[in-house]
Amino acid sequence: MNKNQLQTICKKLKIHQSDDLPQRIYGGLLHKMWYLKSNGSQFAVKQLNSQIQLTAEVKSQYELTEEIAFQFSQRAIPAVHALKIENNYLILSENKAFLIYPWITAKALDKDAISEVPALKIATLLAKIHRINLDVPELISQEFDIHPNEKIRLLIDQSVSQNLVFKKQLENNQWIIIELNNLYQNAIPILQSSSVVSHGDLDQKNVLWDKNDAPFLIDWESARKLNPTYEMINCALDWSGITTPLFNKSLFMKMLKTYASSGIGINKDHFEAAFYGILGNWINWLVYNIERSFSSDKEQHAIGVEQVIQVLPTILQVKASIAELTQLMSQEL
Repeated sequence: MNKNQLQTICKKLKIHQSDDLPQRIYGGLLHKMWYLKSNGSQFAVKQLNSQIQLTAEVKSQYELTEEIAFQFSQRAIPAVHALKIENNYLILSENKAFLIYPWITAKALDKDAISEVPALKIATLLAKIHRINLDVPELISQEFDIHPNEKIRLLIDQSVSQNLVFKKQLENNQWIIIELNNLYQNAIPILQSSSVVSHGDLDQKNVLWDKNDAPFLIDWESARKLNPTYEMINCALDWSGITTPLFNKSLFMKMLKTYASSGIGINKDHFEAAFYGILGNWINWLVYNIERSFSSDKEQHAIGVEQVIQVLPTILQVKASIAELTQLMSQEL
């Protein structure tokens, strides 16, 4: 963020402009975050990743997802939405886009945190979100990110030619990734048969907890129509440690049972498709980060490399867990 952009933001917020630039907040995987303070008011400023092309469609999508967060906040969901200024959530300055949020004194759990009390709170909240069944006319149907197998092969070849640190892991698992990509695409019609508007990315990094252990749901940019069984299983995997070597099957099942006890049925016919949908989501993130690792921007390159190294073992662990977890869910739910 530069001084001109800060001036634009302060004018929109009608606050005094400090002589100093806002303080950078680290930890996000996609955008830059800043802490802005003026005259006792505090804000969190999200600067959208510069790789995002600010087309009319993209800007409209960000406006819509913040509006979805606002609508949920009006229905007793602790959803954190951007401030709407002059009928827009986005603030544009010098070809950059910003979203301004009220500052919340709260923090996220560690990305690898496995803790029953917050996990079950999230399962209860997700059931509440799904029960609301929010009507968003702009969302006509579910959308899926699909990457052709040839694109995946080319990216792996490119990682080899650029001698990236993860080249061997990708080469050794290329056929598994492509097999899972096919299974994901075959699962899409099943996933499309049931839809609800929801957060879409409710893992540890997107929930802040205050001193009273109350949750605040942030980063609604993935809000969309999606399959409710897919989202609940995905959420339960995240909060029970699927991205770590310490995956807790007992907590995974407790989350699903807590969700179901709220009066929402979990569709047993969608279990397998949900897992392949989750793997498709991870493959999409893998592809994005392989591409990001080619960046000449040192920070973007480093995040891309780090994420590829983290994501591939998760994909393999989910794949290895499908049969056992599907059987367990069928028996106990």
